[in-house]
Amino acid sequence: MKMKLSISVSHALLGIVGLASTTSSLATYSPGPSYSIGIPSSSTISQTSSGGIYFQLSAPRSYQWVGLGIGGQMQGASIFVMYANGLGNVTISARDGGQGHVEPTQDSNLQSGVTLLAGSGIVDGRMIANVHCTTCKLGSSRTSTASPWICAWNEGLAINSQSTSYIITQHAANNMRQFDLDLSTAVISSDNNPFVSSSSSSSTGTGTGSCSAATSGSSSSGASAGNSGVTAVGNTFKAITNYQTAHGVIMGATVVLLLPLGAMFMRLGASIYLHGVWQLFALCAMLCGFGLGIKLAQMRSLLYNTTHTIFGTVIIGLFLLQPLFGLAHHIQYKRTSTRSPVSYLHIWYGRALIICGIVNGGLGLQLASNSKGGMVGYSVVAGVVGVLYSLLAVVKRKGRKGVQESEESRGM
Repeated sequence: MKMKLSISVSHALLGIVGLASTTSSLATYSPGPSYSIGIPSSSTISQTSSGGIYFQLSAPRSYQWVGLGIGGQMQGASIFVMYANGLGNVTISARDGGQGHVEPTQDSNLQSGVTLLAGSGIVDGRMIANVHCTTCKLGSSRTSTASPWICAWNEGLAINSQSTSYIITQHAANNMRQFDLDLSTAVISSDNNPFVSSSSSSSTGTGTGSCSAATSGSSSSGASAGNSGVTAVGNTFKAITNYQTAHGVIMGATVVLLLPLGAMFMRLGASIYLHGVWQLFALCAMLCGFGLGIKLAQMRSLLYNTTHTIFGTVIIGLFLLQPLFGLAHHIQYKRTSTRSPVSYLHIWYGRALIICGIVNGGLGLQLASNSKGGMVGYSVVAGVVGVLYSLLAVVKRKGRKGVQESEESRGM
């Protein structure tokens, strides 16, 4: 009996050691929801080739959805979103991050290699998705100690959908993180479900991404396990949103209001000095907005790889020449009291740049995925200001022509 008991205890200990060797190398991160990641030592996954990887998403049922992404930013990332499927279990949706900071779109190719494993479902009041992906690629080399990942989540009413293309609402400003993963801490020795403590590690779902039944039996609870092998990095979504708002407000106000108003002052008979000071102030505001835009583009990795950032930089460079044309026009006009070629260059060059600035502002709103209301409001204000400026220009031109005809009729 003692011998049998000794053998049984030995087998149990070996089982525990075996389980520990499989699961102890999981990298974990718990910024709110909990994430665990493990890569089988035999996996072919790398930055250039797809291969097997296991990961777990876990959060209380008060969360509407929870996402995990492979990549340092939304743009181009492989994103996996978990939400309740309405049958007491979960759906896992594989998505493409697209251009970033917009809703990721369902990716059927990525989804084809995604399988929900045993232990997935609603467990003890938590949504848990134990996932195996064979179509995933890393955002770094296989041996990287700083592989880039992202995660995000949203709290609210349960989605309750089995559709992998369900339209999700945007997360709050603080519900997003970027982190670096030390891949050496995420190596598992066996190519089996590392999130269950029983011998059963078979799939409970398919590439459709919806778990058909919560598995009974022993599984990891998915509760917060702290951070292991992970370093939080990058900018929060709130910081990006703040820069985006400041850049948009300053640049929009400058090209739609300040610069056109400065030009209108001359049509209304204001002092040339008021015109000059006002436009220089507007130019300084534009440079401040440009600086914020450069920082924002760096944060979003959009610097000089989009039409908005390239066109915007060109416009700023051209605007810096406008004060020189204005000074030359002023000096020439004081000498002759008539307009010269440089006068018309200053006028039409400025008008063209303002129009280009307004157009580029629209491209910026599109890049930022601004609301339809925001785009309509921007267009309406720009249109109203444009009409007012045009009316002033026409009235002023007719007035000047009338004075000239009166002088000619009197022989002056």
